Amino acid sequence: MRQASKGSETFRSHWNAHVVADYAHAAKTIHHPEVGKLELDCDVLTTRHGDLRIVVYTAQPDSEAATKLALLATIGTQAMAPASARTD
Repeated sequence: MRQASKGSETFRSHWNAHVVADYAHAAKTIHHPEVGKLELDCDVLTTRHGDLRIVVYTAQPDSEAATKLALLATIGTQAMAPASARTD
């Protein structure tokens, strides 16, 4: 949370006012069909009334998971057609 508060006065004021009621952190392993195993950090923020939950998955910088997420960001923007459908 330290890094997020540096760039946003609004975030900092909400955080200091404890608008976020609960914060939980865990390590999660996700198996993605394109890139395989991703070991990610999972942060969960909930509001005081429990009617909103924000779940954020991040990878440690320069980790294998960070490299795989960058690859997914790239291949996720490509329109892939099966080889049988190509006309080139």
